[in-house]
Amino acid sequence: MLINKNWFRSIAFVALVFSGALGNAQYNNQQNDVLELTLDKAIEIALSDNPMIRIADKEVQRVDYSRKEARSALIPSLTGEGMYTRNFNKPVIFMPEGLFGPGTGGAIEMGYDNSYTGTLSASLPLFSLSLYQNIKISEYDMALALESARASRVNMIAEVRKAYYTMLLSNDSYQVMSKSVENANDNLRNVKNLFSQGMVAEYDVIRSEVQVRNLTPALVQTENGVRLSEMMLRVLLGINQNVTIKVTDALGQYHHDGLFAANADYNLTENTDLRQLDLQMERMQTQFKLVRSQRYPTLAAFSQYQFVSQANDFQFSNYKWARPFIAGVQISIPIFRGGAINYQEKQVKIAREQMSVQRDYLNRNLELQVRNAYTNMQKAFEQIESSKVGVNQAERGYSIAKTRYQTGSGTLLELNDSEIALTQAKLNLNQAMFDFLSAEADYFKIIGRSVDVK
Repeated sequence: MLINKNWFRSIAFVALVFSGALGNAQYNNQQNDVLELTLDKAIEIALSDNPMIRIADKEVQRVDYSRKEARSALIPSLTGEGMYTRNFNKPVIFMPEGLFGPGTGGAIEMGYDNSYTGTLSASLPLFSLSLYQNIKISEYDMALALESARASRVNMIAEVRKAYYTMLLSNDSYQVMSKSVENANDNLRNVKNLFSQGMVAEYDVIRSEVQVRNLTPALVQTENGVRLSEMMLRVLLGINQNVTIKVTDALGQYHHDGLFAANADYNLTENTDLRQLDLQMERMQTQFKLVRSQRYPTLAAFSQYQFVSQANDFQFSNYKWARPFIAGVQISIPIFRGGAINYQEKQVKIAREQMSVQRDYLNRNLELQVRNAYTNMQKAFEQIESSKVGVNQAERGYSIAKTRYQTGSGTLLELNDSEIALTQAKLNLNQAMFDFLSAEADYFKIIGRSVDVK
């Protein structure tokens, strides 16, 4: 088979992950629009409207509000309360008999039927280690949300690139197969012309017709590949079928010899997965300090201002209001909690150790992945150089075979073989360029770079 099926390998992943993508309103509002798409434009569309990116951005906003909430605990809090009490049976106090003379003492009612209390309370934490650690944790949560959003963009760009390169490979392969069918039809016409002049046998005519028919299924296959790759790119970008996608570039435009000539960079400090784990470990260390802070006392200032009045009627204008005002400081000292804090500290410590082992394992795997991606780039680069020479040789071979056959010094078998070799050489070159660009996208994704250097 002339078509290498490996260039469909990234399509399935895109379909599974992004099958729920929402339509891009900017490009789907009108019917029969034509969207001139480039790689940069595809990335721009994906980053602006893809649901995964939008969710990540919303998460950053949510965590930012959570961080502000944690910081607000440092600001004095002010609360107001109001209370009305109806004393159906007034409270009493018991006094000794005869305290104020004969017949006095015993249970004496106090207060009035109606009681009103308005309270304004303020408090301010003066010293609380747990509060400060909570604020630090909120900062780590914000950093994690930002890194997660960056990871979504890095991953999205890598997937858009691979999907776009797949579509370019499909288009280029279709052009190669179309040219091959065109050459086969030209050969058929030449053979029929030579047969009519009695210069070749009928077998050559039959063989040329068979050659054309044998190429037709391959052409149909590449045409289906174009539709499938375009459909997957639509799903990824959220563009519906009403919009016509127009692509004018080719794989060769994205292959740069100078880029690969640079030394390999295996630095994983910008890898999004490692950075998130590092932030989680730092957050876990702060979590440990938060648990430990429960062993320390807390100190807070408070004040309270009240309006208090009581009466048996509802003549508010005649009420006399008392206005007590108090202020002070309050200290809370933990003494014993049954060892709960100690057990919490051990849980956090073990969780951090687990995360450390996980990071080491991930780092080893990423080192292997980045080296493998660079090796794949190297192999594809070598294959590109070899395929370029192969295409030049195949073109010359086809030209020679065609001339030899027309002059009667060559055979139809030589002509067909040279045409097949030329088609396969071009397909091999396209596949090699796609392999290089696909490996390059994986490489930049692993090292955490969203755009390459051109």
